[in-house]
Amino acid sequence: MPPETTYVEPQAKKSVISRSELEARCKAGEILIVVNHKVYKLDKWIKHHPGGQLAIRHCIGRDCTDEVKALHPDYVLEKKIKYFEIADYLPRESDPEFAPILGSRTRTKEEVFEAQSAQISSAYRQLESRLRTEHLFETNYINYAWEFSRYLTLFTMAIVLNIYGNCTMHYVASALCLAMFWHQISFFAHDAGHNSISHNLQIDNGIGIFLADFLGGLSIGWWKKSHYVHHIVTNHPVHDPDIQHLPFFAVTTRIFKGFFSTYHQKEMVFDRVAQFFVSYQHYLYYPVMMMGRFNLYVQSMMFLITEPNYPYRKQEVFGLMIYWIWYPYFLKQLPTWNMVIGYVFISHMFTFMLHVQITLSHFGMSTEELGDAESFAAKMLRTTMDVDCPTWLDWFHGGLQFQAIHHLFPRMPRHNLRAAQPFVKEFCEEVGLEYHIHGFAKGNQIVYSALKDVADQVGFFLEVAKHEAQEFVEAQRVVLPERKKDQ
Repeated sequence: MPPETTYVEPQAKKSVISRSELEARCKAGEILIVVNHKVYKLDKWIKHHPGGQLAIRHCIGRDCTDEVKALHPDYVLEKKIKYFEIADYLPRESDPEFAPILGSRTRTKEEVFEAQSAQISSAYRQLESRLRTEHLFETNYINYAWEFSRYLTLFTMAIVLNIYGNCTMHYVASALCLAMFWHQISFFAHDAGHNSISHNLQIDNGIGIFLADFLGGLSIGWWKKSHYVHHIVTNHPVHDPDIQHLPFFAVTTRIFKGFFSTYHQKEMVFDRVAQFFVSYQHYLYYPVMMMGRFNLYVQSMMFLITEPNYPYRKQEVFGLMIYWIWYPYFLKQLPTWNMVIGYVFISHMFTFMLHVQITLSHFGMSTEELGDAESFAAKMLRTTMDVDCPTWLDWFHGGLQFQAIHHLFPRMPRHNLRAAQPFVKEFCEEVGLEYHIHGFAKGNQIVYSALKDVADQVGFFLEVAKHEAQEFVEAQRVVLPERKKDQ
């Protein structure tokens, strides 16, 4: 987090801000959010937010208590956020001027939905407290010690097989060990990005930079900016960057009409190139995932070049420089150019396991937009799927096969997600939400079917668009002669 000098003096506090006043002030351009029945003004802080500005902008004008609590260390809510408190919040149902009106009529569907969401949020917060009493938010460093030994073994094997290898199989094995090393340290870097290792922002950020930048060649800052938005607006076609993959993938037919991506800040157009790739996306899913790491290099470099006010730019640039020294040195040990090219592709393509695992939990899930009234917990469980596997395979999946539970509690250490599963199931039964969990094969089948369903509708969409264009042309032919007569 930037130094204390970036904080402003506590702002003058007004007694109460009602829901209508909050909405009006946000429409006028103020950056106001509600957390624990308090209103906070973040106009001067937003550019310093470690998770990027968009993570805050998606919370403007609404109660985002669950989102803020889920994604931030405790001390942020206990100390740091108090700098920006300006008033208590008066919800509509508590407003004396509104209460008589509400009591004199039947509630609308929207108001019933809000009430249901409030009940779910209350139960979710009770669940969070229960998991804390079970010590599931505490880090067991023995687990990380075992992980570190695994990382060290894989990296050492990659070095030994590369430097002392004398045949093709040695070099292939080295590339596979390096791919598995990158795959595994991504889980560790992920925990660091969520501040769930030491629970100290500076320490975890240092761990994340070392793992992601120095050892993986990727920017942890770029990942945090993208990933935090993903956690807040999961599977929203317009806002979530994790499902915006044109021209290669479209997880909903809504994308066919094009849209403006609030994350990428550009129009996403369903052009001829996208039409071609999306038509075959169910076949291209795994091949494209194999190329995913190359795209992450590009995204990381673009972030470090263009992102304003990023406090760790120098550290990350230095880390990437180190990476682009040691990895080419690896390649220099190989005897032929063909072997170099093969090593690059094998070491990068076999990291597709991570990309498949993450997309598996979202590509086949709901992309509906139910509005800001939907509770955080309900949205996470609607848009995310867990992948079931035996306990002895947890090391391979890194614990992130429990994506739904992770989305409910992003700062819970991965090693505790399985232990939290029974509590989450009980919570879902209590509030009437569905907990989506399938085996790895079934999960892949769901994603394949979802991609195929969208791909099969490309031809229909183009036919409709062609028909509408023809009707427009015919209408113009009728109108133009009439205009000439009038003239």
